[in-house]
Amino acid sequence: MNFTNLRGEVRLQEPMSRHTSYQIGGPADAFVVPADRGDLLALMAEIRERNLRFLVLGGGTNLLVRDGGFRGVVVSLRNMAAISITREYRSVGGSYAVLSAEAGASLARLMNFSVEHELTGLEFAAGIPGTVGGALCMNAGTSRGEIGDVTDAVTLLTPSGDLVLRHHDEMGFGYRTANVPPGQVIVEAKLILRKGERERIKERISELMAGRKERQPWGLPNAGSVFKNPLDEAAGKLIEQAGLKGFAVGRAQISEKHGNFIVNLGGATAADVLKLMEVVKERVLEMHQVRLEPEIKIIGED
Repeated sequence: MNFTNLRGEVRLQEPMSRHTSYQIGGPADAFVVPADRGDLLALMAEIRERNLRFLVLGGGTNLLVRDGGFRGVVVSLRNMAAISITREYRSVGGSYAVLSAEAGASLARLMNFSVEHELTGLEFAAGIPGTVGGALCMNAGTSRGEIGDVTDAVTLLTPSGDLVLRHHDEMGFGYRTANVPPGQVIVEAKLILRKGERERIKERISELMAGRKERQPWGLPNAGSVFKNPLDEAAGKLIEQAGLKGFAVGRAQISEKHGNFIVNLGGATAADVLKLMEVVKERVLEMHQVRLEPEIKIIGED
């Protein structure tokens, strides 16, 4: 699979296990890393003209790729990772800054940028992996905040090749969801953060990181929370009450630390994870009469 006039990197039959936090996944037909925004526009135009199936990859942190891989083009935006302050202003409540962050920028780097410039509002993202684009697609966050809370506007590339600006109210941010229509690609976001005190911001981040490390598995490949929290319930608690903490299928195991995390003990397959997810759903439904829905995105062929 060749692409004309592309300046970025192209790999054929690239194992997706190299690009997901689960370290699981069969090969993609093509794995493409555009050199910059112009390269992305050219690539997407060619994908559209050739009617190719595609997937835009963020950090691969909320994703399970089946063992048969992905029939189509995986597009990585890792070269599109610029972060800058575009405007500063004063308003009710203090001083603010508008940040521009390209979709491929990692949340960790974005948070570090905000600390460096004494900006508060992103502390909730401490320890959340992934990229700005991926975080926006699922409105990533915790009970302490979500990325949609600080998003002013999002630039998207439409299937017709146009760049459109969508303001916050048009993004439809909700619990682990946002209004990003199929075929559209997040290119950049404008975020509004308030000026704060650097040391207090760092202290808050340290507190949240310590809490995450205490409650969640570290050191074993995982994709974060596997299931969405049902209304007024914690999925992890329901799973633990069902007696499934530590339960394993093949080399995939429900974390002994947190019931809503499935970890790769080494050599796990997507089939292991999917079978384990079915066991969890059946047991929780039987015990609690609650139907769990996946939070992770599942793609590819068996």
